[in-house]
Amino acid sequence: MSRVSLQWEEGFYKVQAVSGDIPARFRTAAVAALLAAGILLSGCAGAPSREPAPRRSPPASRPSAGPASTQQGITPRPDAFVASPFEATGPRFIRVLLPGGTSGVVLEGETIRAWGVDGRLVAEAAGRVTLSAVAERIRWNGSRLLGDTLDAAGAPDLRVGNRKGTGRVRLLARKGELLIVAVEPLEAYVAAVVSREAAPSFHPEALAAMAVAARTYAVGAAAKPRDPAYDVVATVEDQVFDGMDGVTAVFREAADRTRGVVVRYRGELARTVYHSTCGGRTEDAESAWGKDVPYLRAQRCDDCADSPVYRWQYRMFEAEGRRVAKVLGVPPGKDLRIDVTGRTPSGRASRVRISSGGVSRELQAAQFRNAAGYAKVRSLKMEIVPVAGEWRITGEGWGHGVGLCQFGANGMARRGAGLREILARYYPGTEINGEAP
Repeated sequence: MSRVSLQWEEGFYKVQAVSGDIPARFRTAAVAALLAAGILLSGCAGAPSREPAPRRSPPASRPSAGPASTQQGITPRPDAFVASPFEATGPRFIRVLLPGGTSGVVLEGETIRAWGVDGRLVAEAAGRVTLSAVAERIRWNGSRLLGDTLDAAGAPDLRVGNRKGTGRVRLLARKGELLIVAVEPLEAYVAAVVSREAAPSFHPEALAAMAVAARTYAVGAAAKPRDPAYDVVATVEDQVFDGMDGVTAVFREAADRTRGVVVRYRGELARTVYHSTCGGRTEDAESAWGKDVPYLRAQRCDDCADSPVYRWQYRMFEAEGRRVAKVLGVPPGKDLRIDVTGRTPSGRASRVRISSGGVSRELQAAQFRNAAGYAKVRSLKMEIVPVAGEWRITGEGWGHGVGLCQFGANGMARRGAGLREILARYYPGTEINGEAP
């Protein structure tokens, strides 16, 4: 669950949590090689809270003023930009902020059209278009200056940078930065998320459970968006979304099979966070994020032992230790020490002390992990041992450890558990709402 505004989550199939997406589609035989390269599962969803950010609202989308001109293979301005999945029924879309606010972006499609907030067609092109932010306005193909908000669509689809979408995006210029919001059908989004959060070799029941968790998380996030312009972000701050390329049949089937199904607790949408591997025991939400959630309490999990990251080790060299200490506010000297000083009931580190030259700082272990890198320090279920000026960090699992353990879900499914049993285990006291098998 995240460049993470709260910086509590770790990437899934990513080398770094903030950027550098690495596709998650791999076969079981390739796991060892991926681990050696440092690019294996570290999946999660959900930051500790979703407080709305103090941003100004974008202009509201309105229906087109009169009939829009049409072109073969492309519809008039899509009205989906006003849609948001607050309920788990009916045709729904979700607005996904693509990562990395930038000054410019390239759109590609056979035909590309753009509408202003008044619904009028303002620009069109074929093949390729470059858009950039100039203060609070958007420049089209290096020449025309348009308004601060554009709705763009492509035929037969639209590629945004290196991501293939379903054809629709909203672009907003904010202080010289271009925000890119993909507008995706909810179920297509769910399939795409699961494709980045699980291997295609996972059992269908595990994939179905993950689809329900991903959908519930998305619908809940959209009900209380942190920004008026989008519902979720496309990174582990919420859930990893990397476009529609390579979303194979097994992932689409998981979404289709559970269409409309969500998890509720006492009638309210549950906060269905998840992670790659718990290492034998999940974590309490209160221990991880300081807030008790009745259905997010530590559970024993003996089904993730076949995860390739059930055990891991990271050798932190002296230079890297000095860098981390400096980032965390301790001037590093030759006597630099890094120690775990507190643990949660599940055995995960809760506090870390960094000291050098008479300066000592004790901080949350999650801050240390963030500074060191989520793909290196894969979880807080860890030990730190100094070895000749370096540090050997050994641990179990990957992720924050709260909620559904993905490899645990797969292990449960392989021994015969269905999606209901899987969800009940990791979100105890909740109920499934909707038609589930």
